[in-house]
Amino acid sequence: MKKIINPFKDFMGNINNMTIAKKTSLLFFIMVVGMLFIGSFAHMSLNRIKGDFDILYTKRMVPVIKLEKIKDIYTVNILDTLRDVENSQISVKDGKSIIVLAQELIRRDWSEYKTSLKIHDKDWVSEILESWGIISPKKTNTIKTLEDDMVLIIEKKVNNIDTILDDIFKLFSRAHTADAYNRLQEELYPSINSINIHLTQLISLNLEAANSGKKRTRAVYDNTFEWIVVATVGTITVAALLAIVILQNIRLLHAELARIVDIKTKELQKLNKNLEKKIAYEVEQSRQKDQIMFRQSRLAAMGEMVGNIAHQWRQPLNAIVLIIQSFQMKNMVGKLDDAFIDKQVDEGIKQATSMSKTIDDFRNFFNPNKRAEDFSVKKTIEESMDLVKFYYEKANIKMRLSCEKDFETLGYPNEFSQVMMNLFSNSKDALESKENQNKYIEIIVKVDEVNKKGNISIIDNGGGIPIEVIDRMFEPYFTTKHQSSGTGIGLYMSKEIIEKQMHGNIEVQNIAYTFNNNDYYKKCACINIVMPISGLDKDKCKKE
Repeated sequence: MKKIINPFKDFMGNINNMTIAKKTSLLFFIMVVGMLFIGSFAHMSLNRIKGDFDILYTKRMVPVIKLEKIKDIYTVNILDTLRDVENSQISVKDGKSIIVLAQELIRRDWSEYKTSLKIHDKDWVSEILESWGIISPKKTNTIKTLEDDMVLIIEKKVNNIDTILDDIFKLFSRAHTADAYNRLQEELYPSINSINIHLTQLISLNLEAANSGKKRTRAVYDNTFEWIVVATVGTITVAALLAIVILQNIRLLHAELARIVDIKTKELQKLNKNLEKKIAYEVEQSRQKDQIMFRQSRLAAMGEMVGNIAHQWRQPLNAIVLIIQSFQMKNMVGKLDDAFIDKQVDEGIKQATSMSKTIDDFRNFFNPNKRAEDFSVKKTIEESMDLVKFYYEKANIKMRLSCEKDFETLGYPNEFSQVMMNLFSNSKDALESKENQNKYIEIIVKVDEVNKKGNISIIDNGGGIPIEVIDRMFEPYFTTKHQSSGTGIGLYMSKEIIEKQMHGNIEVQNIAYTFNNNDYYKKCACINIVMPISGLDKDKCKKE
């Protein structure tokens, strides 16, 4: 048993197997092709209608006008002129001139009429189809045959009338007036009436042919409208069917996607619960790591502070040793008196007080802040500089603070002081490797009152920062120093303190700079700290 083939079913099956993108492309293609077909067919039909109209006008309407004009010439220019001559209203000579001119007009209009007969009355579509052999050439119709016969008759009558006119004017020239009038009445008037009748018949034939052409144009118009309607309806139908298929596929795809999304949502909710636990654990681990790194940073700073304490205590300790030895020397020479004892005791107490103040300064530095407070940036920087100035002077490093306007910021002064100490320490390490040059660390404090921001710049002439490490300076455990000299957490913790705890910003760059004593260096390291302002001090300040 043969399987029945259903082309429509096969076509719809092929469409169902397509992707949505291909179906959409096919829909667009069908609509474009349909619109192009409708537009092309409409354009072709309009051209065909225009061609029929041109044929009707040039082959039928213009010739009718020419024939009517010929009739008028025979009636008005010839007959009326001859009657005027007959009634002696004009002379024979003037009448002859008028009639000669009328004959020329008749010959010209008749020649133009015969030229119009050569125009094909077929439209260009029919000619193309005939040339391709799709349709057979039309046989000559009755109107055409009658028109050709009528043209031959009229030409004979025109020639006959011209001959009669010549004979009449010859008789007038010989003074045979009676014979001329006789031929006029018996031959010319009947001939003109006869030719006018034939011209009227020829005009009727042309009007009949024009009416036939009008019907053909009307048929072309009706067919065009019908084909456009059929093409439009067909295009809309096919596009609608394909659109229905696409919409059905989209609904199915939407349902499938909704089911998948529901499954994935449940999986995601389950994953989120696990992630919350993992995130809480990782956050706790990160917090503990930051605490450990902060302690390491403070321990590293503490080690440097111990070196500073030792350096600052060395001179007072030497002075106390000398005071003690002076008692022994005075006692040995027997010059130990109360005035000397009082003087040396006062000096010893002064040195001990200085050492005690040093201990207090460093104790305050390591005392953690419990809560944020407004503090003076200038004062905190000065205190940080006081802690290290003796140690840096030993390394021949000149420190200078330039403050055009002090400002207050909300934060933790001890942590901010630790940041300053870390930055000073990095500058000192860079400068210690430089020999045979002046060594500078300059701190510049400026205020941007428009944006309510304070700017702190720490600049040194240690040769700048290498390009390959400038982007990694604030990474944890990254250091260019030997492992025995640095841990790489100082700058990282400085960034954490400035940006996370005090809501500021810290960045680094290489600049060219001229220091206070007009020493110019092309490559200097510059660390910029931008802090929010909580208060402004209008008094200008500067510390060398």
